[in-house]
Amino acid sequence: MLNILTLAAVSTEAVPEMTKSFIAAMTITGLAVVFLGLLILVVYLTLSGKLFVRLGIGQPKPKKAPAAPAPKPVAAPKPAVPAAVAGEDEDEIAAVIAAVVAAMSTADGTAYAVRSIKPVRRVGSGRSAWAQAGMADLTAPFSIQ
Repeated sequence: MLNILTLAAVSTEAVPEMTKSFIAAMTITGLAVVFLGLLILVVYLTLSGKLFVRLGIGQPKPKKAPAAPAPKPVAAPKPAVPAAVAGEDEDEIAAVIAAVVAAMSTADGTAYAVRSIKPVRRVGSGRSAWAQAGMADLTAPFSIQ
């Protein structure tokens, strides 16, 4: 059977004395190893990114511009507010939406019309349309197509 005291005596002889210079050397060595590892990772990811760009992997495909149809003359838009829009300011909301659409049509030179105003149903994640658009903008660089 092994003697525990003998093992303890052997293990203490293998440990060097913890002086300030030893602690400083170990700290510097540890930091150097970590930063060297990070540098290797940065170089690897940069080179693999350049390789993928050269091979054409992961680049978004250019979208074809849709042909613009000829603008149709439209009378003044009449917003239709369905009963589904809740609140007592339905007419004001419809007027603001119609004003924005009219401003867009004069800026673009294209005639737009408001045909109906419906509340947006939250589908899937439960986020609002603004939150979904924000997530799409923020995660666009990471999408793989």
